[in-house]
Amino acid sequence: MDSDPDSARNLLTHTDSKTFTPSSTNNNINGSPITTRHNNHNQSLQQKPETMGTKNKTYAGGSSAQGVAMGYHDTARLQKRVARLTSYLYGLAVVVVVGGVILIAIIASLYAKLYYDLTHHSHQPKVGEQIAKILEREELCVPCSEVRLGPSPDEENMLNVFTKRDSKDGQKCCVERPAELLRLLELYIEKRYRQEMAKGHIKFPGYPGGTSGPQDKPAAHLMGYPQRQDLNQAPGRQFPIGIWIHEEDLAFTNHVTYRHGRIVVPDDGLYYVYSQIAFLEVLPINGGSSVGSGSSYGTESPSLSHYLYRYNIIYPNGGEEKLVQNSITKCWGPNKAFGEYTSYLGAVIKLRKGDEVFVKVSNLTMMARDPKSSYFGLFKI
Repeated sequence: MDSDPDSARNLLTHTDSKTFTPSSTNNNINGSPITTRHNNHNQSLQQKPETMGTKNKTYAGGSSAQGVAMGYHDTARLQKRVARLTSYLYGLAVVVVVGGVILIAIIASLYAKLYYDLTHHSHQPKVGEQIAKILEREELCVPCSEVRLGPSPDEENMLNVFTKRDSKDGQKCCVERPAELLRLLELYIEKRYRQEMAKGHIKFPGYPGGTSGPQDKPAAHLMGYPQRQDLNQAPGRQFPIGIWIHEEDLAFTNHVTYRHGRIVVPDDGLYYVYSQIAFLEVLPINGGSSVGSGSSYGTESPSLSHYLYRYNIIYPNGGEEKLVQNSITKCWGPNKAFGEYTSYLGAVIKLRKGDEVFVKVSNLTMMARDPKSSYFGLFKI
């Protein structure tokens, strides 16, 4: 087949104009391939946002569903934990209740055993048993003066728990049981304590040791006790008044100690000590024995005596010392129905720490029962 040069040239020119002819690109925009490719590219760019929006919607929907699933999973897991914790608490409560019941049972059994041991106790404690055996073999005695705390009847009665035996050195107090030995030790320690306090080695309890005003000075005023104190007494002796009213009515104690009818001095110094005793004697009309407030010892002695004493545990001769004394001679008369006598004592005395001042009379039963007619006191100057 023969080829036409003109035809071939036209075909080449037509192909070139469709493919990349610059004139056609500048002048004929609608028909050029480049323009068409550009338009297609713009359309693809305009379609991409719609595609991305669709993808975002897809992603958002997936995330929401995944969050709901995770929330359901967390709720289920939390419920499981709550159920487990509840079961633990129930178990702990059961353990506590069972433990409390067991503890109560143990305490009850121990208490029952202790109660049984106490009610059926037939043996002495080990220490007491050993002491009892020693006391069976050997006798333990000490001088009663070593454990006697004072001259009052109450303090003398404290020694009645011991077996008293006379010896050439004086009366001795002997113990036969462990309880008596314990009481002996208590009295011995108490006496040594008072001795050290009287010597100034121990501070007097309740006393500041210095005085800054009248209210801080030691003072006391005691009133007569209205009840009959002793009916079993013999005439011609001295009897300490072992009981006074010290905390009622006008009676008081200030920075001093009241002990078995005695006023304990807390500090060295000058003190004014005073006492008044009223005696009352009822005489029979037919010449019989007189009655002193109910006693038959009214006329046994022609006089009545009144004393002020002090006692200190460190003093010799039993620790007692007479300070002042007054005696009254009773009056006689054929038609006398009763007799009233009053004795007053007062003096400035230098007392030392630990001195115990007290009153003695020759007849306790003749003391008048009016609390304000008999009194006793002191104060530091």
